[in-house]
Amino acid sequence: MKKTCLLFTILSISFASFSQNNPAAYFVDKVSAMSTGSRIDVNAEGDTILVSEYDTRNIKQNSNQSYERYYLGTPYLNNGWFKGKVVLEGSEPVEGLMAYNLVRNSVYYSKNQNTTAIELKPTEFTINGHSFSKFKNEIDGAGDFYYETLSLDAPMLLKMYDCKYSSSKSDVDNGYGSAKANKYEGKYEKKEKFYMVIENRMVLVTKKKSFLRSLGTYSQSAMAKVKKDKLNIKKQEDVISLSKYLSSL
Repeated sequence: MKKTCLLFTILSISFASFSQNNPAAYFVDKVSAMSTGSRIDVNAEGDTILVSEYDTRNIKQNSNQSYERYYLGTPYLNNGWFKGKVVLEGSEPVEGLMAYNLVRNSVYYSKNQNTTAIELKPTEFTINGHSFSKFKNEIDGAGDFYYETLSLDAPMLLKMYDCKYSSSKSDVDNGYGSAKANKYEGKYEKKEKFYMVIENRMVLVTKKKSFLRSLGTYSQSAMAKVKKDKLNIKKQEDVISLSKYLSSL
């Protein structure tokens, strides 16, 4: 199968070369050995895939074994490493190269391409022009998650990037080399969720009428705006349009 390697580069860094310093836990949820490297490819169907490489020792046969495991999608925001900065509690912002793992709700940070990456959970960070913060101690229902702030004006508009991993193979399949037709160990599926902050609580933006009714003092105005402009609040631009309108009232 012909593959085209995606270079998600900042300063010409490839994921494959950068990842050689990192343990497999940076890439997959559960493995039986440490990955010696990982890369992001595109398969023949045009899907983005994650490839993890392994070298293990077969004690019985006294030999080394090399193999790869494949995953549909990646757990990373925009599928790569980007320039950004992190803010740790009690410290000044630090710039470097970063990858935001949506599944682990953490950030991998390296000062440059020659420095080993470390896993962080900063108070806030900026990556590829997107700024993220936690609001667990400020907004009811925010939880211990990162949100991108789309609007600071009341009602505040936040965006959450969600990613779920589902396995397509069992431990038996991997352990005994099952010849399944499906070559992928599993897949990563990403979704975006929008929240408006009403009376210091998180309100999920949905197409249901209950969302508009839950906007408190903004409810009637929001219903009129959505109806008049035929807004599709599953689209980011329409959600932002509604948020700006409500903020102007």
